[in-house]
Amino acid sequence: MQDQAERLRQLVGRLNNPLGLETPKPASSQCRVMTVTSGKGGVGKTNLSVNFALAMAARGKNVLLFDADMGLANVDVMLGMIPQYTLLNVLNGQKSLSEIVLEGPGGIRLVASGSGGVQELADLNEGQRAKFLEALLELQNQSDVILIDTGAGLHRNVLAFVIAAEEVVIVTTPEPTALMDAYGMIKILFREKHNPVINIVVNMAANQTEADEAGKKLVILSKRFLGLEIEYLGFVPRDPAMIKAVREQKPVFLSAPLCPAAVSMNRLADMLMTGKDQRSEGNLINFFKKVTQIFGSKQRG
Repeated sequence: MQDQAERLRQLVGRLNNPLGLETPKPASSQCRVMTVTSGKGGVGKTNLSVNFALAMAARGKNVLLFDADMGLANVDVMLGMIPQYTLLNVLNGQKSLSEIVLEGPGGIRLVASGSGGVQELADLNEGQRAKFLEALLELQNQSDVILIDTGAGLHRNVLAFVIAAEEVVIVTTPEPTALMDAYGMIKILFREKHNPVINIVVNMAANQTEADEAGKKLVILSKRFLGLEIEYLGFVPRDPAMIKAVREQKPVFLSAPLCPAAVSMNRLADMLMTGKDQRSEGNLINFFKKVTQIFGSKQRG
């Protein structure tokens, strides 16, 4: 893990004008890009991403949900959708980015990824990259919020998307192994980024006491050993309605909007939207520039 972090650290240091492209910047883009991730699988990260997107859309925001899990993409499964085309078709030149955007429930839009997308993204030539970034600019100008749902764990394809983000939501559970892996993600972000904006959400908690103990433990550890201020946003309780919704491929925000889990996610979505705003420092184009640079440099190395 230390060797992997050291290699990523070296790559992140090369991110100034990573693609050598002059990319037009919108004069007044109000788009906010947030990455939702986790230190390990099985903590409900994608489920929360989907429901956060729906909660934000219900508040009148134009929300784009970007499935960046290039190995086990399942946002579409959570939504009961079957994408005919994915990001991989765009990178292969078969479709344009606008052609693969799906209209989802609750007014949200979805970009599905597809296995192997990261490698294809790194292999684009300069002309292809320019065209891709131009399409990203269009998506950015059409969106108020873009949620990037990453893969789970501390693998390099996940870390690239997390390190490239300006705002990160780390989902964990109260389980000791999940907390350990969440803290591992925090340490990597601390080493690779200047003043990272990190929010913690504890999922599947038995009660508020258990959740607060877990969330505050991460806050205290980060402050004591890293000198890093992170935000514990709150928790989502373990809820039978959530389990039923996943089984039926219907987001709980729509299928049981008054259940404890949906109410909690509503509250958390409000906190995310009113939290520390990094839109002046980052946007979707800069995000993908950094991602492509990290993977391109790794392949050249």
